[in-house]
Amino acid sequence: MNKTDAILNKGQKLYEDDAYILLWTKFFGLSLLALTSYYVYDKQKQRLIKLMSREKTYLMSISYYLTHDYGFTPTMVLEGISLFKDISVAIADRGCEIWKTFFAETAKDKARTYAVRGIRKDKKAKA
Repeated sequence: MNKTDAILNKGQKLYEDDAYILLWTKFFGLSLLALTSYYVYDKQKQRLIKLMSREKTYLMSISYYLTHDYGFTPTMVLEGISLFKDISVAIADRGCEIWKTFFAETAKDKARTYAVRGIRKDKKAKA
């Protein structure tokens, strides 16, 4: 079993679609933020990409602002908005325009954008 297969088997999936899988792994079973790793698996290219420290911090910061500043539950962050899909696409194209655009805003501004989109989506669903 190679490293990619091991991570795909042991990692916990946060998001999956036809093109990407976003997952995280614990270090020796410890889920301390500093010891966890996040990966995007690009199914088409069959390539596993580890998030860099800056990317991981950005993702965690957006999640923090969504839950603490905007009252999103963890389930809403996982399922109610496109954050994990968007970061998967950006990481798979690291260094390209999609990646640059995704990381152009501060984490707090990006969280606000997702919160507004999520609230609009929720209102449409209730109507």
